[in-house]
Amino acid sequence: MRTAGFVVLAVVMRLVGGALSDRLGPVNVSVWCFTAVTLLAAVVAFQPGLVPVGTLAFLGLAAALGASSGATFALVAKLAPAHTVGAVTGVVGAAGGLGGFVPPLIMGAVYQFNGDYGVGFALLAATALATLLFTLGPVRRGARG
Repeated sequence: MRTAGFVVLAVVMRLVGGALSDRLGPVNVSVWCFTAVTLLAAVVAFQPGLVPVGTLAFLGLAAALGASSGATFALVAKLAPAHTVGAVTGVVGAAGGLGGFVPPLIMGAVYQFNGDYGVGFALLAATALATLLFTLGPVRRGARG
């Protein structure tokens, strides 16, 4: 049931991320989302108690990851040439599907090796930070052009 709540929140926040991107710009929404994911994944990496810190951190991750998905699709519409938006959206959607498949495999491997998920969430924080920096650099420059 908890997993379903995470997924429902992430799906609803995809809509919010898209709407916010229309108002504030997809790069700005992405920056805020990736900042939140970086910080919240770092918190979870230290394995806080589930109540209240762990629960709030996981719900925040669901919200930020969902909103960033909406911002990503808004960014595709902004950056891709008009005649390729459909194809690019398909590729981005496929990559998102892999994003729902590969990380759980990595987390399972981390758990088997380490006996906990801390390193996996630290890797998520590092990945989110790298994505944040990429968004602040090349993506922001591309969105201006």
